Amino acid sequence: MTLLSVEGLRTQFPTQRGVVEAVNDVDLTIESGEIVGLVGESGSGKTVFAESVVGIVEEPGEIVGGDVRLHGESLLDKFEAELREIRGGTISMVFQDPMNSLNPTLTVGEQIAEAVRLHQDVGESVRLPAEVKRKILGVAKNGEAWRRAIEMLEAVEIPEPESRAEDFPHEFSGGMRQRAMIAMALANNPSLLIADEPTTALDVTIQAQILDELRDLKDAFDASILIITHDLGVVAEVCDRVSVMYAGEIVERAPAAELFGNPRHPYTQGLIASTPRIDDPRDRLEPIGGTVPELVDIPYACHFAPRCPEARPECYEIHPEFRPVGRVLAPADGGSDRGRDSRPDHEAACLRRGPEEDRL
Repeated sequence: MTLLSVEGLRTQFPTQRGVVEAVNDVDLTIESGEIVGLVGESGSGKTVFAESVVGIVEEPGEIVGGDVRLHGESLLDKFEAELREIRGGTISMVFQDPMNSLNPTLTVGEQIAEAVRLHQDVGESVRLPAEVKRKILGVAKNGEAWRRAIEMLEAVEIPEPESRAEDFPHEFSGGMRQRAMIAMALANNPSLLIADEPTTALDVTIQAQILDELRDLKDAFDASILIITHDLGVVAEVCDRVSVMYAGEIVERAPAAELFGNPRHPYTQGLIASTPRIDDPRDRLEPIGGTVPELVDIPYACHFAPRCPEARPECYEIHPEFRPVGRVLAPADGGSDRGRDSRPDHEAACLRRGPEEDRL
């Protein structure tokens, strides 16, 4: 069953130099119970896409086209009060920087408890700001919201959750702060968790622990997860399906195993070639030349063309549409190869890919 459906989403930022097309005609779906990865270099529009989904694009940015549907209902048609109920309730987001995302003046437990009070009927006031309540009333440690905070810290494997709930964010390590953010995001049993760079700035051991926990928590809380990252290792480790984003557009999408075993878009191939692998040691990595373009009035139809080793003049003039590019499926009866179709769930937007008769 489709949980989230994004169709033709366009998010723009007007500037003095022109319009920044941060998200340009993006389609993406997430099914119930799956983990989807959105991968690409910094500046590709991944975070703006996530902010567009949950309706927190900062001014002067705005969504100018497309639709975002959750359980079949358009989120773009809802009032801000309705979106506040959805954010933190049905959809939760873990942001890139947990230190700046957590309130330094409140204990970690109280911040999780406040999220519970905002979205669940636990008979505790949400009229006063949490900081005021802490200073005037103290923390209600016998309340249901506080008990839920303890449970969530335990769920994300924070040691001694009862005592650590009374600590402030600066008393947590980077990995523990990330776990606390995940605990807060899952406290209201959301249907969708969006994790934006969940392992950035963590050492590799803690990264592996966070990824293992995300996978376990998905099953424990029956949630779907969208992981946004530039780290292909993260995607390969936990994702069921992957979309590759470049300069505001999706350029390739496929099941994770298919994408890494058979990357087809030149950009995806470049990302994988520039990533170190333990099972394939090389003397030198092969970086992609150039940088992601500024997303202001890009003059060429294929945004990757100036960096692409296979680009032809037509690539600068014709906008590439998605084409099936996956491995050819073997016939069940072992018969002739003629007429076989490639995987319909592996597509790339490239004029140099797809059926031979359609390629440049």
